Amino acid sequence: MPQNPSQDNLVAETASPLMGGIPRRWVFCLVLLMVFPLFYTAPYVLLEPDQPTAIIPFPDSLSSDREGYLLVILDGVGEDIMYNDKLMPELVSRMENSAVLPVTTGPLTLSATCVREMMTGVPNAPIDGLKNFNMGHPGGADPWLLAAEDERYSVGMVGSYVMGNMYGGKDGVEFVDTFKGHADYYEGDIETGDVLETWLNTGKHDVIAAHFSGPDKVGHKWGILSEEYEDKMKDIDQQVGRLLGLVPSNWTVIVTADHGMTPSGSHGSAEADTRNVLAVITGPDVAVGAPQDNSAQLDLAAMMLYDLGLAFPSQVNGRVPLDVFNTPPTEKEIVSQWNWEARLARHLHFHPGDKDNLDVETVDWASVEAEPVVIRGLDVVLSVVVMSAFLGFGSMSLKGKEPFQRAEKQHLVLLAFVVASSMLFHANLSFSAMIPRAFGAAAVVWLVATSLGRQENLGRAQLTKPQNTKWWFAGLGALLLIFGDVSQAVLVLLLAWVVVWSGGALTGASTPHPERSTKVYLLAVMVALSIGSLRLWYALIPFYMVLTGLLFSKQQRRFSRQERSALWVIWGLVLLSLCYVHRRIFGTHHLLKLVNMGPSSVGAVVVILCLLVLCAVVFGRLIGFENPNTYSAGAAVVLIAAFLASQVDLVYAQWAVILTVLSLYVGGWYLRQEQPVRSKLMLHAALASHVMVSWGPWAAVSSLCLLMCLPALVKSLRLDSGPNLSLLQQPRAVVALAVLPWVVWILWWTLMGQVNGVQLCYEGICPHPRELDPGAVRVQGGYFGGGEQPPTLWMFFMVTSPLLAVSVAFMRTLLGSDVSLSYYIVGQGVVVFGCLALYAYTPIYPRLVFSLTWNIFFALVQILFAGLAMALHRYEAFREITGGASGKKTEQPITVLG
Repeated sequence: MPQNPSQDNLVAETASPLMGGIPRRWVFCLVLLMVFPLFYTAPYVLLEPDQPTAIIPFPDSLSSDREGYLLVILDGVGEDIMYNDKLMPELVSRMENSAVLPVTTGPLTLSATCVREMMTGVPNAPIDGLKNFNMGHPGGADPWLLAAEDERYSVGMVGSYVMGNMYGGKDGVEFVDTFKGHADYYEGDIETGDVLETWLNTGKHDVIAAHFSGPDKVGHKWGILSEEYEDKMKDIDQQVGRLLGLVPSNWTVIVTADHGMTPSGSHGSAEADTRNVLAVITGPDVAVGAPQDNSAQLDLAAMMLYDLGLAFPSQVNGRVPLDVFNTPPTEKEIVSQWNWEARLARHLHFHPGDKDNLDVETVDWASVEAEPVVIRGLDVVLSVVVMSAFLGFGSMSLKGKEPFQRAEKQHLVLLAFVVASSMLFHANLSFSAMIPRAFGAAAVVWLVATSLGRQENLGRAQLTKPQNTKWWFAGLGALLLIFGDVSQAVLVLLLAWVVVWSGGALTGASTPHPERSTKVYLLAVMVALSIGSLRLWYALIPFYMVLTGLLFSKQQRRFSRQERSALWVIWGLVLLSLCYVHRRIFGTHHLLKLVNMGPSSVGAVVVILCLLVLCAVVFGRLIGFENPNTYSAGAAVVLIAAFLASQVDLVYAQWAVILTVLSLYVGGWYLRQEQPVRSKLMLHAALASHVMVSWGPWAAVSSLCLLMCLPALVKSLRLDSGPNLSLLQQPRAVVALAVLPWVVWILWWTLMGQVNGVQLCYEGICPHPRELDPGAVRVQGGYFGGGEQPPTLWMFFMVTSPLLAVSVAFMRTLLGSDVSLSYYIVGQGVVVFGCLALYAYTPIYPRLVFSLTWNIFFALVQILFAGLAMALHRYEAFREITGGASGKKTEQPITVLG
């Protein structure tokens, strides 16, 4: 539909140069709408709630004859490892005379969060995931502090900073810090054992916690399938077994773990490998060999209160696992009543409205399972208001002086229905967790298909008419009749949606028709970006079809040899990302295995060398100009040298490698104007080596290949760009510029093994619940150059700096190919807004909190990457204007790294 020229002029007059033609008032309003949920709803959802202070005395009719208590925490030792008689024969043998309690950790499987729940009994808040290295005590009373106040007991703790951050300096608690650093594989555990042995022999303390952190560090460094991990577990098993022989027989002893680990040695996410641990319990009245129900890690704190005859603080959220003990039924009933009184006090602290519905004399555990925070009515109202204002302002701004036509009004009603449905299903996640994810997946597919899809309409395009909404509603109705289940119908419809819209990206049927309303299309884009539960992996499906269409179209004949090669490389990388990321279907994440691959065997070395040589060949073909073989040989030498350098163990040699990489960065930047060819080669070598030492060969190869291919991709897509691009006259081009950097980064992040694909579920094939999984980040590279005990900040720098460098290089390369990043920044801002607006519905759904929070985080880092690239671009432009550079440049077929 033609647009009003005066309206377009108004947009142009108020546009911000920084935002690439988007009106300044739009950006201002978007930021303003974020303020309300950011400063009112988000703190309530993310921050720790005030805990109850009531303390329920230990029942007078009961007595505790336990004379001591020992908690042994094995860091990073999951259930499967503890059951493995090859790795831990002493512990497995001990199970024959113990109660073996299956334990499930909370969803935050970090050392500090797990140890805190285990020892204090206070559940973690989502924000605690950011406090792993400085997790303090939640305040109030807990089993260890109560024992320290009790004249019957003397409390000692030995181990890492995790316990020290919570209990160091507390009255009545002696804490001995044996943490020697992140590369302390044995020394700290040996010292922990020596301190524990002294305490046991001298009787200095009779309530003791001992934290052995070595297994976690070995797992991070080499993975739990390595010989190093096997040797460590055998060693710690012998050490702990010997120490347990010194414990008096009338003590209660618990050997457990804070969390498990994935095969690659990572943790932090909610995978079963990381959440399932054991508690091996011995002591007086322990029911040896009795079958045990699964317990929460919080229950260990409750059990300690009962075992030592302590009062029950109402902030402790655990439930005593009574089946662990051989006690009379009458005593179990008394303990259950005592436990219930504390839990009820906690529940009423957070839910005072339930006071008239619950009775302290009637134990009803099912009625107090609600989360400590609830969905507040004012948050919901605020969510509805800001989302309505977002759509209302967008509608009024796009409408201008022309009223909406009847067909446009119908589409506006449809968009309002989509937004309302999304908010409704997010608010009722217990009805179906999959429907919001389906909304997010559908939105991402639609964005990519309509903006990057084929513009020319093939004759076969009429076979699919994805833009006809009545057919989709008819299909949904038919599926509801067939399945009788809303969730199943929506997920099956999602499959059809993905196929049809992705197919339309190949045939041209997904491209918005010129006669359709531009205003409706832009509003639909706003809605799609604001769907909080976006599933980014789905963007690769229509993108794959776009690439396929480019490679097999007549247009490809006009491409140069380098451009065709580049498109084929990207096509192959996308295919890998589509096929080998489905952990819950195939049982493993194949791309993550590639990322973690090291020279562990002859076969692995052969695979790595093949990857490096293949990357060198691609480099020569794309960058080699007249001498591809020479460039390939040089690239192979650099890549193999970087790989060999990444394997050195001497810290001085590692620092020499780091300084070499730094000098390549500095030299490449300094020569970027005078000698652009040499500059690009140096920057490529620096980037590949940087990624190699921290993230390994596959990460270096995939990053370099994708970077080299980006200019050819942009050229083949024939995107409209430039300073005169109009949001209203060329909406598809604007959206394409907002979407393309996103797709590129998603592809790369998937190749890095950090994105999960789909899973099988009740509804069929469903989006993965934790698509962006920070628990899968490779940490082994953090040890490089850090010496014997690398500081935490150094490890963080070594892990994240390659990610920053590659991401900024991607953005800088897109800028060099005339892809404005301003629209991308605004689009990511809309993503942040959409997630914040949905925070109102998250308090009772922890997984939704994590999902939205990580989506916000990743959108913000995209803004950071794009902003840094734009700053570099503007700096170079300023230097040219002021005469700070000669301005000499060499004409090249493909511009790389700007």
